[in-house]
Amino acid sequence: MKFIAGLHRVCFSFMNEKIKIAWFGKHFGEEPPISGSENQGAGAIFFSGCNLHCVFCQNFQISQNSLGKYFSVEELSEIMLELQRAGAVCIDLVTPTIWWQLIRQSILLAREKGLNLPIVWNSNAFESVEMLQQIEDVVDIYLPDFKYGDEKIAEKYSQVKNYPAVAESALREMFRQKGNLQLDENGIAKTGIIVRHLVLPDNLENSFKALQIISNIDKEIHVSLMNQYFPVFNAGDFSEINKTLDESDFEKVFDKQSESGLNNGWVQERGSSETFVPDFEKTNPFSF
Repeated sequence: MKFIAGLHRVCFSFMNEKIKIAWFGKHFGEEPPISGSENQGAGAIFFSGCNLHCVFCQNFQISQNSLGKYFSVEELSEIMLELQRAGAVCIDLVTPTIWWQLIRQSILLAREKGLNLPIVWNSNAFESVEMLQQIEDVVDIYLPDFKYGDEKIAEKYSQVKNYPAVAESALREMFRQKGNLQLDENGIAKTGIIVRHLVLPDNLENSFKALQIISNIDKEIHVSLMNQYFPVFNAGDFSEINKTLDESDFEKVFDKQSESGLNNGWVQERGSSETFVPDFEKTNPFSF
């Protein structure tokens, strides 16, 4: 009884704490099984703050400059239900890691109130196995952005040590929990893992190493290879990434992905990479 009482005290404490959110709404820019059709969309919730400090972060307004407003655990649960009523196909939690305890309580509360959508944990993969085990019961789909296969590059651009090792352990735990991607009859993700990788200019070896790590986990993993890099925030401090990505470099990474046996997933089409940069000062940051 003492253990149960202690647990209830912890939950009550969480109910009085606040979570910082930058934006929420229906979002159509994720992978097809996450966004659904043009009439559906992911129920995205973008959280403020981040445990990485990427110099090229496209969401720097919220991840580094902490733009946003505070919401209670109960208010976040109501946001999830509002997105469900709006016709979203999932609840897409973007950069949730630093708020994981409060988010977990919000999901549990929302489920008590009738939330039945899949929960997507959309993170940067720099997470501990212990933390991931604590959210196993509330997350259905993992959508990690596996940024670096090269430890020195991770420290240079994101000011973090041991990224490849920590992130690989996280990916393995995510895969252990959910396995490969499973879709419903309408092509919407129900459970599983999709691993994203953003190709950086003049950093081919970093991408090659990242893809090799992914393929060592399981060659059937769905990979989303991203071609949307644009030099924003503090990227100008590093000449090699202060430019857009050369298409021939992206093709080399794609070829390496194929050579690694990673044939499931998506390849982002070439476009104006600047258009992928949101503006969280706007009512709709993704008005492009």
